[in-house]
Amino acid sequence: MTVGRMWNLEYQARPITMNWIYGRASRAERNNANQEWRGAFALLAREQKIPTLTRIQVTAWPMLRDRRIQDVGACFPAVKAAIDGLVDADVVPEDEPRYVTMIAMGPPVQEAPYDALRLMVIEDLP
Repeated sequence: MTVGRMWNLEYQARPITMNWIYGRASRAERNNANQEWRGAFALLAREQKIPTLTRIQVTAWPMLRDRRIQDVGACFPAVKAAIDGLVDADVVPEDEPRYVTMIAMGPPVQEAPYDALRLMVIEDLP
């Protein structure tokens, strides 16, 4: 695989986690959180003028302002919503494997200046 252009997107809010989704959140809270993250990343993609791409790879890092330990994949609900936002912004037509060829999760960055989810979107060239 050959990589092309790259964009960094960052939404400043504490990423929603699997434990919150399945442990404490009501259905309405889950829907509201999903819409927030999806909308935020659609807006960020439009602001950066990411064009429509054939395929992408996505790498995500949660940025945490405290020292609480978080599993590497714990923020996957926020990442999934962010990728849905990229679809909403017409970066890719769908989030299926022929358009999103890889999703990677980096370890949480502890003691960051703020809570956030950082996404690196990389054009995946044939």
